[in-house]
Amino acid sequence: MRLSARPSRMEDLYRAITQPSWWKPTGGRPSSAAFNYPKFSADMASLTTPRATLDRVCPGANGPGVVGFDCGIARRLDFDPRRELDEDHPDNAAHVHVYFSKNNSQRKKRAQKLAQSCLVVLVPTFD
Repeated sequence: MRLSARPSRMEDLYRAITQPSWWKPTGGRPSSAAFNYPKFSADMASLTTPRATLDRVCPGANGPGVVGFDCGIARRLDFDPRRELDEDHPDNAAHVHVYFSKNNSQRKKRAQKLAQSCLVVLVPTFD
């Protein structure tokens, strides 16, 4: 069920970095692995906080982090962010599914570009 058509191109989206493989500690940035999915979840930054995003995804965890990316950049890379219901957290009005419908090799290349465009909001501290 869609809550609205799509987030604005000017909207920033938060992606929780919950896996060590989604983070490049030497570069201090997310890995493309965090975005290399046909569908992944994010939150609209204007409707939540980085801490609230993490608390929904991994309550009480201290290692994961959050990165932000521009919705307009994601669209230019052929990702399709859509504001949709989060079945695990139906009260999360900030939830967005981000879709990528092209083939795997294109998705990997675009995921790398999206990862490079991210700003680090909360640095992960995976131990």
